[in-house]
Amino acid sequence: MREDFPAPPNPEQQGANSYGTDDPEKQAEIEAARTAAAEERRANREKLERYVSYGLNEEDAQGLIEHEQMLNDRRAAIAAGKPEAGEADKRIRPRIYVRSVIDYTEGHDIGDWIDVSQDLDDIHADIKKILARSLHTHFTKEPAEEWAITSQEGFGEVVLSESESLDIVCALGRGIHEHGMAFAAWAEINDDHDIYTLERFKDAYEGEFEDREAYAKHVFDGMNGEHELEALPKWMRDIVRADYAHMVHEMWTSGDVRFADHPGGVWVFNGRI
Repeated sequence: MREDFPAPPNPEQQGANSYGTDDPEKQAEIEAARTAAAEERRANREKLERYVSYGLNEEDAQGLIEHEQMLNDRRAAIAAGKPEAGEADKRIRPRIYVRSVIDYTEGHDIGDWIDVSQDLDDIHADIKKILARSLHTHFTKEPAEEWAITSQEGFGEVVLSESESLDIVCALGRGIHEHGMAFAAWAEINDDHDIYTLERFKDAYEGEFEDREAYAKHVFDGMNGEHELEALPKWMRDIVRADYAHMVHEMWTSGDVRFADHPGGVWVFNGRI
């Protein structure tokens, strides 16, 4: 034993037990974790036996089980609102969860998350990789061709259908990645997921503001409104004020602008584009 490192503690001498603590609450937590781990091992053994019975060799079956566990961990992290490692400081990367339909109907979760901020060809390639893992194909030699979008993340209020066009999915994903959630808001307020509408975003987007009246003030200042007020006789300057709330009402009801509120403010779009 090296002289500069102390000897490991002797549990018997310290009066510790197999939990490493005398705290009843911590002991209960440890016991619950042990029980959960044992149950997971049992379930994985049963799954391994089932996959082997389908014709997979044991190594491939084990790899599939580990992949499914990784996906479950990622789903749990997303549900808890935790960003994945290295993602916290990056732009939004919308994702879709794609499943092999034939496998799902047969009780197997053959699917994965796909980053849709990438090129369309790469999205198609990722879907092919998912279908290539099909247990149905492995067992019957029949190709798995049908897939479905069964979950999504990073699209704001936009809801994709199970069979949403990948052209649209890619346009949304790349637009959100480049411009942020304002792009998702543009798609949502139009309720029209077509390429032409999405491509008009850059021309329509007026910016993000603290609230609607802040946008009205921005317009007023852009029209040199304060200078115009200063040009009024003094007695009028004392009683005339810019009514930003009324400006908002007029711009909105006339269709000149469209607003998309969010917790941090408002996104504003040109209503004539």
